[in-house]
Amino acid sequence: MSSSFLLLAIVDGLTILALGVFIVLAFDSLIFRHDLSTSRRAIRTICKIISDYKKENGNFYDLGCGRGKLVLIVKKEFPSLSVWAVDKNPLRIFFARLKSLFLRRKINFKRKNVFQLNFADLQNADVVYTYLWYDVMPKLEEKLKDSLKRGAIIITNTSNFLNWPAKETHITYPKNPDFEKLFVYINN
Repeated sequence: MSSSFLLLAIVDGLTILALGVFIVLAFDSLIFRHDLSTSRRAIRTICKIISDYKKENGNFYDLGCGRGKLVLIVKKEFPSLSVWAVDKNPLRIFFARLKSLFLRRKINFKRKNVFQLNFADLQNADVVYTYLWYDVMPKLEEKLKDSLKRGAIIITNTSNFLNWPAKETHITYPKNPDFEKLFVYINN
């Protein structure tokens, strides 16, 4: 077998694999709704918030982690932080786990609906991040107020809590201030 034939076979195989992954991810987004990925600017701001509040050694929870982009970067930036990634979607958890294994980052995964987490799951959280739809925020607001310890930080992306005043608001795109605005809450 010539080397050019082998190279073409490898390229064909990789093309088919990439197309398959694309189809699976497109199907996932259509069936399981949105998969909002946190931008790099927002991730940098989240890391700064973690540092500013001196939460580098605690427990970080990403509720609705998707394919794990945020948790992988947070774990890289804060190796002492225990990172928990929660999502109800098995495909998204699968890809996030795969990336964490490949990158050798210890992430704790939970395949659960955010509202199926019990008090024990969240009582040790120091930082909670979420980028979820507006319609789930009132229910999530109550769950977090009841579940989190005093002093825990909650960071929401774009959607905010209606009855809980934000301690800080961070605009990640000044030219478009409504895009990925981060709200920081402290549980008292």
